[in-house]
Amino acid sequence: MEMLLGLVVMAGVPAYFVAQPVTIVRWPGGWRLAALAPLLLTAPALCFSLLALYQGSNLWPLALIFAAALGTVYLAALWLARWWLYQ
Repeated sequence: MEMLLGLVVMAGVPAYFVAQPVTIVRWPGGWRLAALAPLLLTAPALCFSLLALYQGSNLWPLALIFAAALGTVYLAALWLARWWLYQ
């Protein structure tokens, strides 16, 4: 189970950086607003990670990794909800 969770987290990071721009560009109206919600978590995490990198921390990407993984889960749920409603 731990291995699966680790795989989801690590695969979620690059998936987030692909899914976030795609949903913002392709979805209209309220769906676009809902797709912007993960940025409320990932933008501060990115700023924090860059500050930690500047300060020389070796754990600097952790905040961004966890925020991106949560954003991926949210966007996947949003994709599923949109698909289910428009099927």
